[in-house]
Amino acid sequence: MPVGPGTPIVAIEIIRHDVFDLSDPRTDTWPYRTANRLHILTREEFIRAQLLFQEGDPLDLTLLAETERKLRATGFLNPVSVVARPGEGGAVVVVETYDKWTTDVNFKFGSFGGKSRSGFSLSEQNLLGRGKEVELEYHSDPERSTTTLRYRDPLFLATRWRMAAAYSNASDGTVSALAFEYPFFALDSPFAGGLSWERNSLREWLWAGGKKVVGGESTSRTLRAWGGIRLAGPPGRIDRVLAGLFREEVSFEEWGYVDGRPFQPPENRTEVGFEFGWERQRDRWEVVQGFRAWERQEDLPLGPNWLVLVGVALEGWGSDRERFRLQAERRQGWLAGPQFSWLFTSVHGRWEGDGATGTVFRIEGGTARTGGGGWRTRLAADLGYGLEPNRQLTLGADTGLRGWAADTFDGTSRVVANAEWHRPITGELLGLGIVGVTVFADAGKTWGARVGRSTGGWRADAGVGLQVELTRASVVRVIRVELAWPDTGGGPTFLVISGSLF
Repeated sequence: MPVGPGTPIVAIEIIRHDVFDLSDPRTDTWPYRTANRLHILTREEFIRAQLLFQEGDPLDLTLLAETERKLRATGFLNPVSVVARPGEGGAVVVVETYDKWTTDVNFKFGSFGGKSRSGFSLSEQNLLGRGKEVELEYHSDPERSTTTLRYRDPLFLATRWRMAAAYSNASDGTVSALAFEYPFFALDSPFAGGLSWERNSLREWLWAGGKKVVGGESTSRTLRAWGGIRLAGPPGRIDRVLAGLFREEVSFEEWGYVDGRPFQPPENRTEVGFEFGWERQRDRWEVVQGFRAWERQEDLPLGPNWLVLVGVALEGWGSDRERFRLQAERRQGWLAGPQFSWLFTSVHGRWEGDGATGTVFRIEGGTARTGGGGWRTRLAADLGYGLEPNRQLTLGADTGLRGWAADTFDGTSRVVANAEWHRPITGELLGLGIVGVTVFADAGKTWGARVGRSTGGWRADAGVGLQVELTRASVVRVIRVELAWPDTGGGPTFLVISGSLF
């Protein structure tokens, strides 16, 4: 017998499942039993800390659905089910979760058309079953070699505060970051706030033809404090007012071409001021399978959701000049049967005395068949205006034009279109992964080149590949092995990539 909204919650039952189901004869063997013994099951107290309801509350089906999304958002709990059933005197809410494997000893290798990336990482996304994440990573790519230590705690000191810290020691500098945040824990949370600090000192590069062309030192220091409150509104619509203070210092030194010629560096800048904004979200979501990964549950926001954040840097507060900063984003999705479509628009930039600078407008639209596979298409454009000399919008294998090496075509604006058909060709193999095939085509162009050549019109490629979804991984992990032939008629570009293209 179903229970309706408003029924008092008399009990909450937590059912936890380990990574492998030992009642299934296919996984009731020693490797899977050993894996379960080595894996620490997510603790019940961590799951209860994520719940948006408690015993004695009236049943609210929207909070049950939102709790499902919060638990899936951890990455290491999937699938998740939160349902209510009749109980003596009211409703019993049953929370059922399935753990993913969270300890990762990983040797990484990737190739973006002649550019190799390699590394090693040791990470745990659910430390001692308490949802904390720690990672030690070594990564090497054509730009630099980096060793990074990260830590993230979503329930800092057993509260709803979040803490994140990271330190990277690179071959050309260091990066340090620390953040404390009391988030909007739920859609109806009344307030939030946080404090973040970051220092970044690295050697930046401008690329052309897949090679480094211009380089220089870049150092930035950022400090930001913010807060927000939710405003009263109709059911299903969430309006929030945001406000904060910021200080950002950016400096550049020793910029030049790799052949020794000088290059005019960007201007140093100091910005100190305040910011305010408005955020609107709609409580409209769909749970699907087969969007980025074939097996995993994924939560797709339908919205429309948007954010506008305006900052004002004041000379009287310590800025080198008065500036306005703008960040605006809007996202909307549609689900018609198994077909999901989306539209995303954004603008990020600054307005100074002589006009807009450092501004990028982005628009992306696409559609994808969810479920067992099918066609996926996307069109994305990044339009730069007044970009600083250290910024470019290149095009190549790493940005969707898979027939060319990464960073082949230079530009300050770009557009890329992708179409691919993919389908699984196996079920879950050995309880670990699903294999599928892809056929794809890409096209794109750049303009406004500053240190290399643009595409000089539209360029295109076509290719084939294999996709492997690692079904027991703690995050959506799809490994793509692809061959792409450029429209020049040359040999194929080889790519090994971990992640979905879009």
